Amino acid sequence: MNYLKGIWNTGRFIQRGGGLKAVGKLAKASPKYLALYRALLTDPRVPKTAKTALLAATGFVVSPLNIPNFIPVIGILDDVAILTIANGYFMKQVPAAVLAEHRTAVGLSADMP
Repeated sequence: MNYLKGIWNTGRFIQRGGGLKAVGKLAKASPKYLALYRALLTDPRVPKTAKTALLAATGFVVSPLNIPNFIPVIGILDDVAILTIANGYFMKQVPAAVLAEHRTAVGLSADMP
C-alpha cells in the first residue's frame, strides 16, 4: 500500500512542477546539461575548489560508504541534499560570463533553468 502512495505522491510532485511536459523537456535537454557540466569541469576559469566540491559530492553519492538506499527516505534524501548543496556551491562559484558562454555553446537558452 505504501508503494501505491509513493507513486501517487510522485505523480502529484510532477504535476506541481509543470507536469509530464516539463519532465519530457528536462529529459530531452539532459544531454545538453551533461555537456555543460563537462565543459565547466574542464574550463580552467572555473575555480578548482568548486570542481573539487562537485566531484567529491558525486563520488560520495556513488561510493559504498554512503547511507544505504534501502533505508526509507533517509537513504535517498541524503544523496539529494548533498548533490543539491554541492551543485549550488559549484554554480555560485562559476563566473557568470563563463556560464553564459558555455550555455550558448551547448545550445541551452537563457530561459531554461
